[in-house]
Amino acid sequence: MALAHRLCRLPRLLPLAAAAAASKPYLPGKPSPAPPPPLSSPPPFPSLSRLFSTTPSSSGDSSMVVVGSAESFTSIMSKVEAEKLPAVFYYTAVWCGPCRAMAPVISKLSSRYPKIPIYKVDIDMNGVGSKLSDLKIFSVPTFHFYYQGRKTGEVVGANATKLESTMESLHK
Repeated sequence: MALAHRLCRLPRLLPLAAAAAASKPYLPGKPSPAPPPPLSSPPPFPSLSRLFSTTPSSSGDSSMVVVGSAESFTSIMSKVEAEKLPAVFYYTAVWCGPCRAMAPVISKLSSRYPKIPIYKVDIDMNGVGSKLSDLKIFSVPTFHFYYQGRKTGEVVGANATKLESTMESLHK
């Protein structure tokens, strides 16, 4: 209910209300209504770039690293391939419902396997688009599993069972 109440205050709805009030006919003998008081603009939405930084997750022993830029994504990918490290790349988007559904699952797995880094990559990040097409990522969520510098597995979609089993096989 609070969210619906907040949505009514969006500035884009206010011109419609003002136009509706202005279209009411003037009746003689009645004073015209005073114009509504000016509204202050709503606070800006938080920047999405703060949601995607290159710092490790704050959940203590979690192995989740949120990639903050296309340059850091390229550098992390190069390091994983060159040093033959195990890793999971989690391609996601803020607007994706299945990605949000998988967030608790991947968070649990990052805590269960803290020695395997999970790199969370926002597909809407500037400069990542061409790299994603090279990696053949066409939908989200997509998980790529790397072992000894090579991609050894892929899970596409919100399939928690397959994700857990693939993560377990990477751990062994």
